[in-house]
Amino acid sequence: MDKWNRIRLALRWIEKIKMKFMESSEKPFDPNLLNKLPLGIAVLDRHNDNQLIFINKKAREDLHLPSDLSLSDVLFSTFIHPSERQKFMRVWSSDSLPRISEWKIVTPSEKASWIKLQVTPLNKQLYIVQIRDIDKIKKISSNLSTIEAQYQALIEKDPNFLFIFKNGIIEYYNQAFIDKLGYTAEEIDQRRGMPTFLFAPEHREKIARVLVESKREIITSIDNQEKDPQIQRQDETIEFDLLCKDGSRVPVHAIINRVYSGKDVIIQGIMIDLSSIKELQDMKLDFLYLTQHQLRTPLYILKNSLDFYKKRIRDGINPEEKEIFEKNLIEVFSRNVDSMISLTKDLNDIALIQHSKLKCNLRGESFIPILQEVIEDLDFFLRKYRIDLIVQYPPTPLIVNLDRNRISQALRNVLENAIRFTGHGIVEVSITIQNNKYLKLLVKDNGIGIDPANLTIVGKPFMTFHPSASGLGLGLYLTKEIIAFHDGTVEILSKGWKTGTSVIIVIPLLTSPEDLAYSGDKSLDEIIRTATTSENMSKRIDAISKLGEGTYDGLELEKVISILEKVILYDKDQTIRNLASKFYSQKVEQTKNATSNAS
Repeated sequence: MDKWNRIRLALRWIEKIKMKFMESSEKPFDPNLLNKLPLGIAVLDRHNDNQLIFINKKAREDLHLPSDLSLSDVLFSTFIHPSERQKFMRVWSSDSLPRISEWKIVTPSEKASWIKLQVTPLNKQLYIVQIRDIDKIKKISSNLSTIEAQYQALIEKDPNFLFIFKNGIIEYYNQAFIDKLGYTAEEIDQRRGMPTFLFAPEHREKIARVLVESKREIITSIDNQEKDPQIQRQDETIEFDLLCKDGSRVPVHAIINRVYSGKDVIIQGIMIDLSSIKELQDMKLDFLYLTQHQLRTPLYILKNSLDFYKKRIRDGINPEEKEIFEKNLIEVFSRNVDSMISLTKDLNDIALIQHSKLKCNLRGESFIPILQEVIEDLDFFLRKYRIDLIVQYPPTPLIVNLDRNRISQALRNVLENAIRFTGHGIVEVSITIQNNKYLKLLVKDNGIGIDPANLTIVGKPFMTFHPSASGLGLGLYLTKEIIAFHDGTVEILSKGWKTGTSVIIVIPLLTSPEDLAYSGDKSLDEIIRTATTSENMSKRIDAISKLGEGTYDGLELEKVISILEKVILYDKDQTIRNLASKFYSQKVEQTKNATSNAS
């Protein structure tokens, strides 16, 4: 006999026992019979403060009571947890005693547990109570409630749009609708019966058709639904635009499922935001267009130059003209090949950034000489575009932990943009110090400017905003990424068309200018002592820079080389070693040149 049959048989025994108890008050219950039951049974004297008259073996197990516990003058309420005891006594003394109830108890080991009580009167005074241990069920229920709350919180944080429509009315929506579309919960609740307001006007007919077809289908299949009260259709997919409160749109890909339950039609599903995918697709098309344009232009120039040169050779050309043509042809080839190489380098850097493989070899160096070199390299551009360049340098050296090549690349991109988009105007470059901790570089021009609406997307790859723009729009993007590698920031400001543009670069200083306490009249021995023994890293960097940038002859030069060599071999700091290595090579080369000139 299985467990449930035994329980059903026990319940029938209880009914028979109750009838016998009602017929005879001399022997209200049979203890031996109740002990054989697989259910927890207790008999209480309700009119005597619920004194425990009898409790069987299974009930003792459910109440976690020892088998030798004496029942003399034991009140059932003593098993109830103190936090529930007053309520228990009030309920059991009332006229409307609940037939089934759940109570928290305290075990002899002082652990909390839960039981379910089912009460059946034996006579006017005695009650037979079925006891069931439900502690495990309570814990499982509590865990399920916790999991459900966590799952609900996870759903609310889902960036996609989750929804349920019931009979054409918005039944549920998650937080993404509020965050992305800009509507408040109150605004959506007020228009629950008109869900089409969430969709773009040209797509509302499509959505209304889905709702109407679903309603029509449930009306025409009522007979089937009576046999199968719930019918679920296969998932469907559809694409449309959601309409934000401000009028902007969000393209989505929706996966919907229709469930027909009785006379209700429920449409539930998820809408996946395609904005980033659409943006990537647009960027891909821009990339393909701009790349072929940037590669096609130099290739056409090379092809036309070659064709022209071949035609002149075929038609006849004297040696002097041939030499001039060849020289011009080489210049054209060199310039356009450099342009294509620069393009491929930018694309390679983009790939490295996207795969987090762009590396910067940082070491402490003076920033101003690097900026001066970049400006010198751009002399041709300055003359070509007729730019007046105004530069303001601070009086003190600025040491920054940087990658020389990458910083030069970033500075060149910013200055080239300022020159190209100004044309016959002024570009101002200034360096200041912020909070004695940061270097602030300002590049300001009076050129064409940028529409404020585009400032949020300036610096994204393949974004260009003016017909005069050349390249793929990668310069500012690469600049931002390079400066970010140096723990710096890039800010672009403009008030609009023909108001000019300002680019602000902020990079942390490796050494505070206040720590650079040296002047040119310090003796060589003092500089060497500081470079090798000072505990202040900024002072050591400045001292090694002075050793490398100073002009020495004879024994002094040999002494400087020896000191730099020791720093390279024994210094613990990588930045110091790199800086000394750079100047060591220069000084050794200087010695070789001096020896060669003497011989």
